Amino acid sequence: MFVNNFNKFLAKIIKLTYFNGMKNFPKIFIILFLSVSFLFGGAIIQFFVADSNGDNIVLTWQSTSEQNVKHYEILRGPDKDHLTVIDIILSKGDNSNYSYTDENAYKTTNSFYAYGLVIVDNDGSKSEPMHTFVTHNGVSSVKRTWGSIKALFR
Repeated sequence: MFVNNFNKFLAKIIKLTYFNGMKNFPKIFIILFLSVSFLFGGAIIQFFVADSNGDNIVLTWQSTSEQNVKHYEILRGPDKDHLTVIDIILSKGDNSNYSYTDENAYKTTNSFYAYGLVIVDNDGSKSEPMHTFVTHNGVSSVKRTWGSIKALFR
């Protein structure tokens, strides 16, 4: 009785004519399926930040929940639209703190970098990247020169 009344209620509120031909299929299953499909990525991330730390950039993030998470992809680029994967970090489980040191971001001084963090589930599905941005200062001239030489051979 409750399910039938609830189904009628949903059909009236949502006003989807698609439900009219599905009298034998409980409409609540469709609503639940649509609701669950919007949950993408199995992790809840509290923060994702980048800090210029002398010659390196340190990325840190914290998860409160990691359901079905295989690993994280760390991306870097000149802006959020041109990111490439620079490393993969395996998931540790719920309530974990992560830190990644990017030792290759040193081509020039006062460089702006965009970073992305992508959650990859066990089935291979990926979340949209979370973004953070940093201006990298204080890079030594030796490291800057080495970064320029490495860039020639990429």
